[in-house]
Amino acid sequence: MLSEPSPAPALPQRAHAPVDPTIYDSAAHLLMADTSKMAFTGHAPSSHMVLIDSGRDVGGEDSGPPPLELLLLALGSCTGMDVISILRKKRQKVTHYSVNVYANLAKDYPKTYTEILVEHVVGGENIDSAAVARSLELSITKYCPVHALLARATRVEHVYRLLGSTDNPS
Repeated sequence: MLSEPSPAPALPQRAHAPVDPTIYDSAAHLLMADTSKMAFTGHAPSSHMVLIDSGRDVGGEDSGPPPLELLLLALGSCTGMDVISILRKKRQKVTHYSVNVYANLAKDYPKTYTEILVEHVVGGENIDSAAVARSLELSITKYCPVHALLARATRVEHVYRLLGSTDNPS
């Protein structure tokens, strides 16, 4: 079910005093070390760093994923961490788990994702299909905040595939 997107925030009308960071729960910081380039070093609220760049076709050096691709990685890893955690609690003996995230991009600006398909590939000893389905259901309906946010803006579908003894993981 798609919901209407939130109204756009008001555009800034003037310069302002420094923001008081103590009134926020989280803060990410981005630093552009060389303003002649496109890359930012992002410092997450957890203090981890990631290099974010754009492709050479738009002035970047392709030294890191572009911002929009980070959404796909965030969605796949968010649901993936939920699913594997729940499968472990269900005592499933998972020996292979991968997540593939596919998306279609709008042709016109702002070129957002128009649909996203997340494929969970699970292998192991006697994996219970119902356990995988329930783990996915819990992730997308209760636990994964990335899915909750993206599903408000675009169609997001999750599917899973169980590997047999002769299947090769993808």
